[in-house]
Amino acid sequence: MYLEVLLPSILALYALHKKKITLSGVIFAWILGIIILTWGGYFAFIALALVFILTIITDKIKKTKKDKTRDIKQMISNVLIAAICIVLFHLTNDNMFYIMYFAVIASSLSDTMASSIGTLSKKRPINIFTQKKLNTGESGGVSLLGLVASLFGGMIIGGIYLISQYNILNFILIALMGLTGSIFDSILGTLFEGKYICLKCGIKVEENFHCNYPTKLAEGFASIDNNIVNLLNNIFIFVLSYILLY
Repeated sequence: MYLEVLLPSILALYALHKKKITLSGVIFAWILGIIILTWGGYFAFIALALVFILTIITDKIKKTKKDKTRDIKQMISNVLIAAICIVLFHLTNDNMFYIMYFAVIASSLSDTMASSIGTLSKKRPINIFTQKKLNTGESGGVSLLGLVASLFGGMIIGGIYLISQYNILNFILIALMGLTGSIFDSILGTLFEGKYICLKCGIKVEENFHCNYPTKLAEGFASIDNNIVNLLNNIFIFVLSYILLY
């Protein structure tokens, strides 16, 4: 039990020290980290830690603005469903939920890598439905580089599972769930996420305030932000992977 508390504590303290996550977000992530390590094992925790580390690394190379300090809402949207998979795995002893955990984690990492590495593309991203070019970093946009990055993210998490339990088919499933989650996230972002027009500079943003002025809703729904999109995406991967595995 010593390591089950120590390892998540080290990760949490590092995040707090670097101001990557707010205090409430750190506490929530710390609790989920203990649950995942205690009931899911070291490989499950390594996958979670790797998502955190790669998120920091890829955020540094983004061409668009860097992400703000993450809060408890972002922890809930990105980690909660994965933690539920581990709880179900512990309660049922059904290996299916262990695989689903990696699928959901793969989706989170793939989306992160697509949105960060995708900004390095020399070509502007396009709207997945209209093929219209979007601004770099704009929600819902996809690029070839972003799609490759998302597949690679899924393969990284799938590779951790492969070391844990050698099963090529499940590795492929996890990698594809990562890619699928990234694409579905773009679809949700395009169709439903609220997008606003800055009344001062006139650019499209995803914030209620810009240039110290309130923004005006131009597309989507004000109640749906990136956190809601990520949560819905993880729920979708949870359900889809359950159907495929069942």
